[in-house]
Amino acid sequence: MQTTLVILTFVIATGYILKKFVWNPLFENRKKTTLGTLDGGKTKCGNKDCGCH
Repeated sequence: MQTTLVILTFVIATGYILKKFVWNPLFENRKKTTLGTLDGGKTKCGNKDCGCH
């Protein structure tokens, strides 16, 4: 029983580490798109020049 819990904990920890440091950085770059704002997508008002900055 104890061995099963250790193996299960190890698998969960390994999965978390892989997701955090391998899976997310690989696919994070594909999700990022430029919004076409004046400052490169850093404004809160969207891609239209609303005159708030």
